[in-house]
Amino acid sequence: MAYIGVVFAEIFWAASFIFTNEALKVFTPVSVVVMRITVATLLLLAFCTLRRELEIPTWKETWLFVLAGIFQPFIYFILEAYGLQYTNSPNTASLILALGPLLSPFVAWLLIRERITVHTVIGLFICAGGIAIIVTVGQELKLNVTGVVLLAMAAMTTIFYTICLRKVHPRFKPATIVFWVDVTSLVFFLPAWAIMDRGKPFIMGQVIETVKTGGIMMADEGRAIGAIVILAVFCSVVSYICFCNAVRYIGVAKANAFSNLIPALTPVCVWIFTGEMMEWNKYMGILVVIGGLFLSQNGKKDNEIKTT
Repeated sequence: MAYIGVVFAEIFWAASFIFTNEALKVFTPVSVVVMRITVATLLLLAFCTLRRELEIPTWKETWLFVLAGIFQPFIYFILEAYGLQYTNSPNTASLILALGPLLSPFVAWLLIRERITVHTVIGLFICAGGIAIIVTVGQELKLNVTGVVLLAMAAMTTIFYTICLRKVHPRFKPATIVFWVDVTSLVFFLPAWAIMDRGKPFIMGQVIETVKTGGIMMADEGRAIGAIVILAVFCSVVSYICFCNAVRYIGVAKANAFSNLIPALTPVCVWIFTGEMMEWNKYMGILVVIGGLFLSQNGKKDNEIKTT
């Protein structure tokens, strides 16, 4: 179930950029994130309360949720946004963000002494090669030092986020973990929204006023709100619960390995939703990523790298 869940999570995340682009036609980037996390937090609160899973962390346990919320989505969002701004190249961004899964086994071993297998390391390098095929063959790769550094730092935050999840006490259910992480991330995002958007009620205020007065909602506004709801339900609730569960059962390195599916599945999602055909190199790259992913999940003990 952990493997099935993490695959669905990566599929939803791969499709998320389509709905994010729709939401950004009406709302600012910070507003989209704040609304998405707010809706997700309310849904998780209702879900955990109904299932009586809402565990209250102790003061000593709270710091893990705070760190997780800081690393992702707060710092990750800021670094990724500015990194994309400097590089202005989605291909470069995809390639650099792939460093996260590639480095996760070594960081996880250094910080929490998680076992590393030869298959995992080789499989991750193969996945990185597949991503390189997808984003570079026949396309221009633009490099900007500042953008590369910011995106590399964003990739590292994903590793620290999963390590925090791994350290959370088993008594916390995945939905409860995601709830507390979202709560702490909102604490940081709300001041950022107030500064970056100057505390304006953004266009959402106009939408609410339209509904109250019985006016007709603009098509773009309706689609943007629908996109945010989809992002909240499938990408911020379901996906994070599945990913959190996978980290708990298969570990940091193997769970992060599935992040390589995002750049591989994104062209497929574009084809499904927009009808835009993929180039030949993307099919080959996807096959390479899937092959490397299968290899990375092999956990035979006789092939473990000695870590002590």
